[in-house]
Amino acid sequence: MTRTDNKYDLQLWRRIAWEDDKNAAFDELFDRYYVPLCRFAEFWLRDRTSAEEVVLDIYTHVWQHAAELHITTSVRAYLFRSVRNRSFNHMRDNRFSYVPFEELGDIFAGTGEMQIETEELARLVAEAVSQLPDRCREVFLKSRYEELTNAEIAIRMQISIHTVEAQMNKALRYLRRSLGKGRHRRR
Repeated sequence: MTRTDNKYDLQLWRRIAWEDDKNAAFDELFDRYYVPLCRFAEFWLRDRTSAEEVVLDIYTHVWQHAAELHITTSVRAYLFRSVRNRSFNHMRDNRFSYVPFEELGDIFAGTGEMQIETEELARLVAEAVSQLPDRCREVFLKSRYEELTNAEIAIRMQISIHTVEAQMNKALRYLRRSLGKGRHRRR
């Protein structure tokens, strides 16, 4: 994305927020980001329908509240951050799993800047996972890489299912904080 794209996105945002005929601007913003936002949400949720619901919720929020929302970085960054946060909330509320890291490239099958961002995201996730305490990391990796259920992890590690759940919650909280901080540092 170039500086010109960001300026254009901001013009679209202002038209959505302040003009009487905001439909065209909204449609254009929707068309520009709907597919990549859905891919990004699907990365977290592993479910296309849920991903589309999250993205549509974000766009509904933009439609209703654009004039009240203040963009501090870029419209694109705002949308992706919103989708990430809404996906986390959706997972928390519905106890969804993250997608295995090796599937990241399949979901984001993109080129250019999107590919660079995908690679950086994968690096940030791997770095954050490596910082988890040993048991916490082991539980997380068994869940995400081996796609084991909490009960299967408990049996294999000879720990209670409640311990598995506690370790997963600890890992997810840490990763949310860590990845959130990493994205802010890069801006």
